Amino acid sequence: MLRFYAPIFILQAFCLYHAYKNNSNQKWFYLILFFPLIGCLIYLYDAFYSRDNIKGVTEGVKKIVNSNYQIESLEKELKFNDNIINKTRLAEAYAQVGRFSESVQLYELCLDGFMSDDIDLQMKLMHAYYSNEDYDLAIRLGKKLEGEKSFKNSFEKVAYAWAHHHTGKASEADSIFREMDKPFTNYAQRLEYFRFLLENGRKDELKDKIKDFLHEYEHMSSVEKKVNRAVIYEVKKMSSSIERKTTVPNQTGS
Repeated sequence: MLRFYAPIFILQAFCLYHAYKNNSNQKWFYLILFFPLIGCLIYLYDAFYSRDNIKGVTEGVKKIVNSNYQIESLEKELKFNDNIINKTRLAEAYAQVGRFSESVQLYELCLDGFMSDDIDLQMKLMHAYYSNEDYDLAIRLGKKLEGEKSFKNSFEKVAYAWAHHHTGKASEADSIFREMDKPFTNYAQRLEYFRFLLENGRKDELKDKIKDFLHEYEHMSSVEKKVNRAVIYEVKKMSSSIERKTTVPNQTGS
């Protein structure tokens, strides 16, 4: 009989580990623990073979195919008509698929002549520098943008803050994040600040900020909740993960 228990135990251990790593709902832990074989099979089906996951894979494939088609079309357009609009559209498309160095090159070409002082282009170039891990260049350009109104609460400013973090300037990064940390607004920027606090081990401060954020969530309109659904999901996920890690029982024995 023991030979049947070993595979089930291994399967159970895998499912528990996978559920833990993916912040799964508490119900799965109970199901896997108390109904090892059936619980594991149900969990595996839900985690790997559910309709949502199959749809996700399908959408991912479509996105790759469409992205390649879009880029090829934009490259042809630029070849036929070399102008700022076509350059920026292609630069954005390159950035979306992770071709950051090519995105940087195009944005740099755009910032020439009468467009050399264009703030939106400079912000996009700064973000492209950051994505391409050219942190010093991102900081240098970001400093030029600090006084610009459109840069003040932009998502590009998040890249400016992270660039400081990646160059060992945590205090400067914190100061930039704090400028965007305002209640009832800048939700995506604040999520990045939460990630920064987590990255720097400032969990007590992070807990307080998440608590305030979730309190704001209770007062959001249904439209605001829908618009910020992805951010709210990530904040709740982060909150659950922190709570779970701080409430894990001491298993060393007494």
